[in-house]
Amino acid sequence: MKKVWLINPAAMPPKYEARIQTLKRAQYLRSHGFDVTIISGSFLHNTTINLIEDNSSYKFSEYEDEQKFIHIRTSNYNSNGLTRIYSILEFYFRLWWHASSFEKPDFISHIAAVPFGNITYFVARKLKAKFIVDIVDLWPESFVAYGLVSKKNPLLKLAYWAEYWLYKKADLLIFSMEGGKDYIREKKWDLEQGGKIDIDKVFYINNGVDLQDFDFNKINYKISDEDLENDQVFKVIYIGSIRLANNVMQFVEAAEHLKDIADIKFLIYGDGEDRSTLEQYCKEKQLNNIVFKQKWVELKFVPYILSKSSLNILNYKPSSILRYGGSQSKSFQYMASGKPICANVKMNYCPIEKFNIGIAEEFKDSKEYADAILSFYKMDKNEYNIICANARNASENYDYKLLTERYVELINGI
Repeated sequence: MKKVWLINPAAMPPKYEARIQTLKRAQYLRSHGFDVTIISGSFLHNTTINLIEDNSSYKFSEYEDEQKFIHIRTSNYNSNGLTRIYSILEFYFRLWWHASSFEKPDFISHIAAVPFGNITYFVARKLKAKFIVDIVDLWPESFVAYGLVSKKNPLLKLAYWAEYWLYKKADLLIFSMEGGKDYIREKKWDLEQGGKIDIDKVFYINNGVDLQDFDFNKINYKISDEDLENDQVFKVIYIGSIRLANNVMQFVEAAEHLKDIADIKFLIYGDGEDRSTLEQYCKEKQLNNIVFKQKWVELKFVPYILSKSSLNILNYKPSSILRYGGSQSKSFQYMASGKPICANVKMNYCPIEKFNIGIAEEFKDSKEYADAILSFYKMDKNEYNIICANARNASENYDYKLLTERYVELINGI
C-alpha cells in the first residue's frame, strides 16, 4: 500500500475544519487504496486551541472517518505578525528534524508556503519520496496584486526566486486555479523561454464540494432561523470573510440601494476586521434589509443555509490575480445549492460564465451591482429555474470524489 503525506500546516481535525480540501483528498485517496497521513500544526488558526499542551514535539491522532494526523507542535499566535511567522518556522523545522521518525512515505504532497515551506523539499529528498506541490494561493503575487507589497520592495525579487526554486524542484505542480500554466509562462519560468520548469508537469485541480456530504447535511443539519425560513422574501446570502480583499462594503452599498423593496433581504455570515465597521454603518443608515448573522458557521450547517437562499454572492476587491482564475471553496458550495451566483468581479476561466449560472461582472459602482441583484429578483421563473439547474449540474464537475480520481491519475504517473 503506497503511503502519502499531505502536508498542510493549517489543516485541522474534522471537528474544526472549514477549508476541507485536505480532508477530502485524504478521504478519497484512502478509497483508492492509499495510506494517508495529514501533517499539520498543533495550533489551530483563528482559534485559541493548541492540540499539544505539553512539551512533545509532535502527536499522532486519529479522528472520525479514519483521518490520521501527525500534529507538529507550534506556538499560539493571535495575529499575522512575527508570532505567526515564528509558529510557521517551528512547524517546518520540527517537521524536518522528526520526519525520519515517521513511517516513510512514497509521496509527499505539500501546500506551497513560500519561502518557509521550501524546507519540505529537503524532507522529501531525505526520505526519497516523490514531491508534489499544491498551489492554492499565488504568493507573493497576490500580495502585489492587492497592493500589500510594493513592486519596488527589494525583498520581492527574493520571494519570487524562492517560489521559482520550489516549483522547479517539484515532481508535480498542481494549481487550484486554472491559469497556472499562464502564470508560469508569464514569469518566463518554463523551458520554452529559458526557464527550468517543464510545463508538462503543471496541472490544474480546483477546490470542490463533496456532493454526498452536502445533500446529507442539507437534510440532517438545520438551523432554526426566521429569516431563512421565510419563503415570502428573496434572500441574498453572503458567506465568508469580511476583510479588505472581500470588499463587502460594496455589497452593503448595493443592498442600500434596494432598501425600499420590502421582500428582498440580505443575510451576511462571516467575520473579519471590517465586520464591526459595516454593522455600525448599517445601524447609522437604518438599513433593516441587511442582517448580520453568525460570525462562524460549522460547515455542516452551510448546505441548509444555502438551500434557503435565492441568490448567492461572491464578493471581492477587483484584482489582477483573477486573470489566472479562481479557486474559492464557497463557490462550489454555492453551485451545489442549485441557486444562482452573482459575483462583483470578472475572472478568466470563470465557471459562472462557462456554465451559465449567474453574473460575474466588475461593476462600475454599487448602483450597477444593485441592478444586477435586482435582475435575479425580477427574472422570469422559467429562466431562473434553468440557471438553478445549471448551477447544480456544474457542481458535479467539482465533486471531490471526481477531483481525487484526477489526482490519483497524476501521482501514479510520476
